[in-house]
Amino acid sequence: MSGNFFIILLLLVTPGEAKKSFLGFLNIQNTEMLSFTKTEENIVVRSSYKDKQPHSSYLLVKLEDPKVLQVVNVTKTSLGVTDFTVNLKTFPGETNVTLQLWESEGRQTTLIDELKNVRVRVFRQTDDSLLQAPIHVDSSIFLLVLSMILLNKCAFGCKIEFQVLQTVWKRPLPILLGVVIQFFLMPFCGFLLSQILGLPKAQAFGFVMTCTCPGGGGGYLFALLLEGDVTLAILMTCTSTSLALIMMPVNSYFYSRLLGLAGAFHVPVLKIVSTLLFILMPMSTGVIIKHKMPAKAICLERVVRPLSLTLMFVGIYLAFRMGLVFLRMANLEVILLGLLVPALGLLFGYSLAKVYLLPLPVCKTVALETGMLNSFLALAIIQLSFSQPKAHEASVAPFTVAMCSSSEMLLLLLVYKAKRRPSLSTEYEKTPLV
Repeated sequence: MSGNFFIILLLLVTPGEAKKSFLGFLNIQNTEMLSFTKTEENIVVRSSYKDKQPHSSYLLVKLEDPKVLQVVNVTKTSLGVTDFTVNLKTFPGETNVTLQLWESEGRQTTLIDELKNVRVRVFRQTDDSLLQAPIHVDSSIFLLVLSMILLNKCAFGCKIEFQVLQTVWKRPLPILLGVVIQFFLMPFCGFLLSQILGLPKAQAFGFVMTCTCPGGGGGYLFALLLEGDVTLAILMTCTSTSLALIMMPVNSYFYSRLLGLAGAFHVPVLKIVSTLLFILMPMSTGVIIKHKMPAKAICLERVVRPLSLTLMFVGIYLAFRMGLVFLRMANLEVILLGLLVPALGLLFGYSLAKVYLLPLPVCKTVALETGMLNSFLALAIIQLSFSQPKAHEASVAPFTVAMCSSSEMLLLLLVYKAKRRPSLSTEYEKTPLV
């Protein structure tokens, strides 16, 4: 084909509406999928080709599935310029569209340029659908939840014992294992699996960013619930979050180039750093309170468990409520990778810790810290790094991982508690009465 290229501009139009300003601008050669939501859509197609004669060129639109898309009309926007407006009637589903630019000279027609198999997905937005309903959070509720998060992180900082801290620093193997898994092994696995499953570039980058995130609050929460080493969990979270100040921008830059997203992506280094500092500061405050005011630290430690459980259920609710909107764009491959990411983190962490003959609580902690990733940090970075609609497409990854991770960890907790209960009952029965 010649060097001519098409540029498609999506103009979302509802039935009966007048023509509006352009809402999106996409180079179709770099677009894996177009998403439509309205019953009628206008596509403006532009080419650099110049007509030899007025009205000598025309656009042919081939639809793979007429049950999903139907061409209402194709209109040439101006004389001498190969700009066309394609009016489409849409129905829920997926199909491919092929656009062909033809030149007509008498009875002879010549194919000038062609775009094959442009993927189009159509889904409906209904006012009464829970999946489509926007989430309106009152500002007072938002401030309350934010205060609870900061207090919870500060309380966890108060649980750090300096004696244990010194011991851990003398034997830093668990921390080193966590660093290697979180910032080297997991991002590479995310990249490799996304390529094997053939995910679009934006979604693949979303999974890579999720895999390169430090451990989230869920790690030390489940270390508390599953009888791991809580101090080690908090220390691993602080260490990985501190190293993420460097490693997340580096991995973002490296893998965005590997995925061919250099032009569509920029690394918001300052915003990444400020977000990570927001996580570290309350924990550091808790450590200082533990050292300077131990009596107040004891009071804060008492609220860790109820506060953590409350925040966990709030987080799960919001993740599922918001994530269901994103999951409309998810397919089987995305869900499969969402299940694999936390499972691989748990497997790598526990297996490597066992290889080095670390104690069982430490093995649990390393596994939890490498399996429970801060998915919402990845979501924030994606939203800051991409323009829409790429950001929306890439955000499917962290939401999928967050929901799958929460489900897997809750299942693991239930199984663990169920197995512990009979053993505790047996020990109680064997205890002689005094």
